[in-house]
Amino acid sequence: MNQPQFDQLVEEICAVRITDSEAPLVDLGVDSLHTVALVMAVEDRFGIELDPDALADLSLTSSAGLLKVVHEQLSGRAPAASGS
Repeated sequence: MNQPQFDQLVEEICAVRITDSEAPLVDLGVDSLHTVALVMAVEDRFGIELDPDALADLSLTSSAGLLKVVHEQLSGRAPAASGS
């Protein structure tokens, strides 16, 4: 999935308009409920489990940052969240 496609997914789940993939989602009006829905949708769509601690990293709170985590998970470079 490329960045424009991922931005479209984020827009659909979070009901926002992304004009800059690097902009923090919170600055676009994404609240905690939308964030949970987005994480669940991404995990379901890509068959991965996102590490909640990784998502606390401010560099990952944008659409571009989240897509980077997804690509890392899919390529096996990032460990899945533990405890499941």
